[in-house]
Amino acid sequence: MIAIVIAAIVAIAVFALYDRHAGQSESRAGLLERGMSPGHRMLNEEAGRTLPSNAPRIQRADALLTRASARFRTSKDQVAELALQTRNAIAKERPEDVIDVLDAVLFATDGLPAGRVPPLAPILAAYAKIRMDGGSVVAARNVARSFAELAAKDMPPS
Repeated sequence: MIAIVIAAIVAIAVFALYDRHAGQSESRAGLLERGMSPGHRMLNEEAGRTLPSNAPRIQRADALLTRASARFRTSKDQVAELALQTRNAIAKERPEDVIDVLDAVLFATDGLPAGRVPPLAPILAAYAKIRMDGGSVVAARNVARSFAELAAKDMPPS
């Protein structure tokens, strides 16, 4: 009976040390990532490495995410995730920049009344379709804008 209790205590201690060690490595990564802005995290994922915090694209990415977040009434993290998914899908076919993706959705909805802005995902899909079919960034932006304007007309006033 005493041997079982001692074995149980040893097992608990070993698991506690393992969990503590695993938690520390996750905590360090979490602390590093927690100090990053959504734009910085998004650009890191696009680049596949950690960019220096003074990289000039980070401020632009953060500004675009802030504007898109306000326009589509969703979190910056959600906007970043959808934009990055769109960029990654296009990048399988041709080079694409996540900044271009964000610019496109903002261009597509520029001037639309706040209550008539269509959801983000379909606009991204319209942009991606043209890019994956070989269209230029400008052509894809224009199609996304036409799509957003048409969708806005069909939306009920809020």
